[in-house]
This record gives sequence, structure tokens and C-alpha cells, in this order.
Amino acid sequence: MDRNKFIQSSTRLRVLEKELLKSENFVRISEQDSLEDALRSLSDTVYNKYINKISSPTEYEVILKEELTRFYKDAYEISPSKIPVDLVALKYFYHNLKVLIKEKISEKDLKNIYMNIGDFDLKEYRDGLLKGSKRNKYFELIGKILDAYEEKKDPQIIDIYLDNAYFKDLLDLAEESKVDLFINYAKNLIDFTNIRTLLRAKKQEKDVEFLKQIIVPGGKLREEAYFDLLNRDLSSDTDAFKRLDIYKYIKDALDDFKEKGTLSDFEREMDNYFIDLIKDVKYVTYGPEVVFANVLAKEMEIKNLRIILVSKLNGLDSEFIREKLRDSYV
Repeated sequence: MDRNKFIQSSTRLRVLEKELLKSENFVRISEQDSLEDALRSLSDTVYNKYINKISSPTEYEVILKEELTRFYKDAYEISPSKIPVDLVALKYFYHNLKVLIKEKISEKDLKNIYMNIGDFDLKEYRDGLLKGSKRNKYFELIGKILDAYEEKKDPQIIDIYLDNAYFKDLLDLAEESKVDLFINYAKNLIDFTNIRTLLRAKKQEKDVEFLKQIIVPGGKLREEAYFDLLNRDLSSDTDAFKRLDIYKYIKDALDDFKEKGTLSDFEREMDNYFIDLIKDVKYVTYGPEVVFANVLAKEMEIKNLRIILVSKLNGLDSEFIREKLRDSYV
């Protein structure tokens, strides 16, 4: 990618970076006595303009969704290339495809679940599905999924097909960019996903044939390694994992899984790895990495707010909440 094209966008994003919430903001919000107080403590942030739109504090998801949608719209307008934004936003496109297919199967209107982020024209896809369109590869994929579902009546087929397609598109985008950071992001996300899949398959006592359907190609650990590991004892001492970039972040989770059979901290450590991955971007003057880092940082900000607000809704204490929070980019 031509880094010089990102001079203006990087300068603008450095200014907007100041609006991102810091670690101390999350601590302050988590220490509020109630959900209503937690929302009130956002009054001096970009989220304030959405607070008056809700009729009850329990509708906090409206606030998060509106701000995330607004942010992505601006990010696409600011960035001279869609790729640094698409790398993070692509999951919403595939989320929408899942909702679309589940709408078709259930014959229910699920419009409230769609995410209005990126290039997903809901009317176009709904009409295309109704008319049996083969306009692009996604309609062809939808057709294959519906045929497979009709044959087996297994809803898991939808996730298997779309998750594999998502990771293939993600890796293609990263490799098209020729940016090392993006390629590492895609490959390591695949490794995290495959390791989590492997551990869940072991807990559910699944066989290798099942694993072959859901292990995603393209990570730094070859697919065959997972099939071999399925019937072995796993821990932080397992050699196959020690060679991975993400080893530092999965080793405690592997030991927890061996001792307790749980994956309670896996997601948090995965998110912390990706925040660490982009922290050095703060010292990059300009380039596509600046766009990508800001988008990923916003995603983590929304995730932290959701953790706090869900916890407040359920009356959980501040110490518990702080243990669940992800690291902050700023």
C-alpha cells in the first residue's frame, strides 16, 4: 500500500484518538454504584449524545450500536483505502449474512440484529435471496449453505461455512495489503480461533472428522497439527503452541483448561494480544496501520463498555468487572 496516501488520514485520526476512552475512564465507570450512574459518567464523552435517545438505562446497547455505526462511517470516509477498516469490519458483513440466512430459515424478520456497518445493502441481499440471485460469490455461498442445511437440518452448518469464508476473505485482504501488521493480525486471529475450537472439541469429546470441518486454514500452525493434538493431553508445555507468536497469551488458558476444563480468560487474553499488537502504531507517523489501530481500539472500547454495563445490570462488583476488562490502546 502507498503509505504517502495516508498522511492526511493519519493526522486527522491522531486528533480523533484523543476521544478514545483511557484505562482510568473504564475504572471510573466500573466503580459507579448502578447502571444508571455508569451511563451518567459517560456524559463528558462521545457517547453522551446518544444517552438522551434511550428511555431506560437497560437500553444501553442502543448507545453502543449507534456510536459504533457512527465511528465506522467516519473511518471509511477518512481512510484512502477500505482495507485497514475492512480488516476489522468484515466480521459484521458475515454476521449480517448469518442473520440473513437465519431469517430465511426461520421466516422471521430479524432486522434489529443486523449491523449497519460497511458495504451490506440489506434490501439488495433480501431481494437477491428471494429471487435466487447469483450476482456475486456471496449469493452463491448462501445457496450452498441453504442446500446443505436442507439436507442435514443442522444450524451449525451455517456457522461452519460462513466462518471459513470469513477467515479466507480476511487473510486475502491482509495479503493484498502487503502490510506485515495486517498479515500477522489475520494469521494470529486464525490461530486463536483454532486453538479455542480445539479445546472446545476436546471438552465435547468430538472426533477428528468433526474437527476437520471447523479448523480454519491459513494460520501459523498447520491444520494437521490440530488433528494430532485432539487426542493428546494439552498444557502450556505442548511444543506445538510454544512456537506461536501468541504463546504468551494462551499459556495460562491452556493450563486452566487442563486443570478446570474452562476457557474463562481465553477471550480476554486474545483481545489483550491484539491491543499489544497495535500499541507500537502510536509511534508510526503515518500509514495504513494508523487507521487499522484506531478501528481496533474503538472495538475494544465498545467491548469494555459492554462488559461494564452488562455487569452493572447484573449487580456485579467493581473488582470482578476490572478483572474482565481488556487493555486500552490509549
